[in-house]
Amino acid sequence: MKKAMSNVDVAAMVDELRDRLLGGHAGKAYQQSGNTIWLSMQSPAEGRLDLLMEAGKRVHITHKERPPSKTPPQFPTMLRSHVSGGRLVRIEQSGFDRLLEFTFEHGGEVRRLIVELFPKGSMALTDGSGKVLTVLRKMTYRGAKIAAGEPYVYPPGQRDPRSMILGEISSILSTSTQDLVRTLVRNLNMSGTYGEEVCFRAGIDKNKPAADLKPLEMEKVLAALDSVFNDHTLEPVIVLEDGSPVDVLPSPLKIYESMEMKRFGTFSDALDAYFIEEVPEEEKVSSLDRRIESQRKALGEYEAKEKELSGLGELIYHRYGDVEAILKVISDARSKGFSYAKIWEKIKGSPLPAAKVIKSLDNMGEIKVGLDGTEVDLNAGLAVPQNAQRYYDRSKEMAKKAEGAKAAIQITEELKESKGEVRKPKTRAMPKRRKPKWFERFRWFNSSEGFLVIGGRDSDQNEEIYAKYMEKRDIVLHTDAPGAPLTIIKTEGDPVDEITMQEAAQFAVSYSNLWKSGLAAGDCYAVGGSQVSKTPESGEFLKKGAFVIRGARRYFRDRPLGLALGISDSTLVGGPIWAVKRKVDPGVEIEPGEYNPDDLAKIIYRMFMEKVEDRAYLKAVASVDQIVQFLPPGGSRIKG
Repeated sequence: MKKAMSNVDVAAMVDELRDRLLGGHAGKAYQQSGNTIWLSMQSPAEGRLDLLMEAGKRVHITHKERPPSKTPPQFPTMLRSHVSGGRLVRIEQSGFDRLLEFTFEHGGEVRRLIVELFPKGSMALTDGSGKVLTVLRKMTYRGAKIAAGEPYVYPPGQRDPRSMILGEISSILSTSTQDLVRTLVRNLNMSGTYGEEVCFRAGIDKNKPAADLKPLEMEKVLAALDSVFNDHTLEPVIVLEDGSPVDVLPSPLKIYESMEMKRFGTFSDALDAYFIEEVPEEEKVSSLDRRIESQRKALGEYEAKEKELSGLGELIYHRYGDVEAILKVISDARSKGFSYAKIWEKIKGSPLPAAKVIKSLDNMGEIKVGLDGTEVDLNAGLAVPQNAQRYYDRSKEMAKKAEGAKAAIQITEELKESKGEVRKPKTRAMPKRRKPKWFERFRWFNSSEGFLVIGGRDSDQNEEIYAKYMEKRDIVLHTDAPGAPLTIIKTEGDPVDEITMQEAAQFAVSYSNLWKSGLAAGDCYAVGGSQVSKTPESGEFLKKGAFVIRGARRYFRDRPLGLALGISDSTLVGGPIWAVKRKVDPGVEIEPGEYNPDDLAKIIYRMFMEKVEDRAYLKAVASVDQIVQFLPPGGSRIKG
């Protein structure tokens, strides 16, 4: 069964991706596993598509469920930083090798994503000069290191079967010492499957010695090479044998004519169906079974060690006289003023029987001796019984650990018998202390469709957001009247849905001075990040927190003022009602009213206390001070 794409597959996939993705823009990158990267693409013709890239195996568009969004590892993080929002301007195959290169242009800079599909291949992101910015994993090929900061080194080129001429193929075949199929595979950069296909189309026995081919047969081989490798017709199929897939191809091969084939509309669809995650055949072991297995292994090790240590103590007593003689030799030498190092020098060359069993002696008086074929540790400063007791003490420690392991096994087995149902504690587990994320200093929320929206709490934060976090690809919202947060939708280069726009609009008006006025609704507008500037018109002056907006604006009229806040996954969250209310429990809705933020925060905290019995937990995740941070300026009240 085929394990990875061939160079023929790569050539076909380049043609398909050029038609479907070229000219589109990159979105977010995700890492599903150690070798697999998903890159969201906005196709000019088809809209949003997911490009799946698995180093050493495959590259194609996939329609399978994308991995959940989470903090990505280094490689996809760097892809997001350098490629997201960039325009895909070129897709190439390096020679006829299993290597794809995607070229993006973004902000006047060029970035190349190189995906290696040969065995143990990796991925690399380079700048326009070819210097590696980051790699999926560091690799070394024939002395060339693929690592950040180094120039990317392409694998050495091989012969391309698509451009062979008669003189070249004749020279290769006539000088070969192998049969025809092996000669083609090893000299013309093709897999065994395609080597057999060339032989089949040429009408020549694949096992015939290549050097025995006549000129006419060599011409047939050349014609077969051209028909196999220069036919760009796409008829993607999966080849089946007894209902099981054995190969996936961009177009059918004649060697498979007698076999069942399943056809697909695109080569990506065929690859998506063919390459599936392998599920182990053995029955999945539950976490409790794994725990019991680990505990039993530890118990066996403790019991074996206890027996071994006790046996060594008994051996010392059994060879009491010999051990005492060894210790006496060293003791006598020490009494004469010799150091342990000098004593060991003399022992190594001594013919005395007691000296011959001593294997080593260190500077601390620790001795290794051989007794009945067993290595035993002794201390020159201790008597025979004390040396034996050292082993007995260590044996007792192992016995205690064994008893602890037995008790642990019993507890786990009881837990398994009850099917893992454990009585819930009366109090919730305290949430682990976590490092605040960068955006939590500002007003923020995650939209219903997963976009991060941030806004400043004051003019200083508005300035900071503009200077540090606003990008040209982001969407900016603000009110015509001053005293509103500079609201930013972080798009990451992805198209923003209407739900997110409406939620961000409610966020912008609710945290503005419109709330203080007691109004039920307000207006705001949205512009692109490139339309926002700190450069005033000639003769004008901008105060802190103010900005110049140039170009057309999209207005959101009569957006209702209102917010929701509550606890979600042991975290206090707040923002537009649609985005927050369905995620929190407990939670409340607020509207403009008569209570100042401090008083309303105390009221909300008491309401939460009625639903959360664990006071320590509530104070940790939603204290009065934390609730105040999510309330707008001015008076508010709980809706309803």
